[in-house]
Amino acid sequence: MSVSDSNALFEDLLSSAARLSFDPRNPAVYERGVEDEWSHGMTPEWSPLYGTAMWDSMSEAERSRLTTSEVAQFLGVAIWLELGLQVALLRRNVSSDPARPDVRFLLNECADENMHSLMFVNAISSIGARFYPRDASFTLFGWLFRSFAWAEVAYGITLAGEEIFDVMQRDWMASENVVAAIRRTSYIHVVEESRHMQFARRNIRDCLAGSSRFRRTISSLFIAIGTHVIAKSLINRRVYEDLGLNWRSVKREIDGNEHHRMMFRKAAEPLIEFLGKEGLLNGGARWIYRKSNLL
Repeated sequence: MSVSDSNALFEDLLSSAARLSFDPRNPAVYERGVEDEWSHGMTPEWSPLYGTAMWDSMSEAERSRLTTSEVAQFLGVAIWLELGLQVALLRRNVSSDPARPDVRFLLNECADENMHSLMFVNAISSIGARFYPRDASFTLFGWLFRSFAWAEVAYGITLAGEEIFDVMQRDWMASENVVAAIRRTSYIHVVEESRHMQFARRNIRDCLAGSSRFRRTISSLFIAIGTHVIAKSLINRRVYEDLGLNWRSVKREIDGNEHHRMMFRKAAEPLIEFLGKEGLLNGGARWIYRKSNLL
């Protein structure tokens, strides 16, 4: 795609943002539904424990509490990604011409991401859940990503998080047994992130245009490592310990849960398809995605 074609795409994305954006500060987004008392925090099938003996032994109230705590962890990871994304991309563009269509859209995207983070904070508060601290290794990775990720690696790791959450939230927003605030915020996020994913895909293609095989190989590996960290960060032992569950038993159940692996592979399908088309899926990257249960 030529520079003029790329600019036209970014202008179209800006027009889309003007036509179809939401204000997540509206209190109506977080109002409780009449069915919320026994609703889940997310579609039960996305719980890493779904289908295990431990899940089967739980009452419906316990399952509801579990998925409510798990969705807080998932959305906490989403906030972490969105904040890190902004730092990484703004740092890369701090000296760019702010009138360029791609930079203008980046500024709009950062505004969206801030609102999404606030939206998730409000949603988790409204359903009576809380966020959980991350392991130090994830904090270290976040610093490395913000400080050193280059071009397609920054956009690739960003796209990984966006694609995975997009698949999950399309289920959440359509599930009648998910609490109303999560359904509504999932819908808003899916609609607005569709623009962000187009932006990331276009920038990855532009960054890789005419690149060497060596660069694609190295970028493939770093994107895969970043995606692995995202996938692993979704499961936090503190969530389960806070619910009074034995972490060793939980981990054993999750590690042996084929349904959980299948759902993670489902979440990663659009990402894996895109990376394959763009030459970012070599043998080493495939090995990492398999270790992450994403392939």
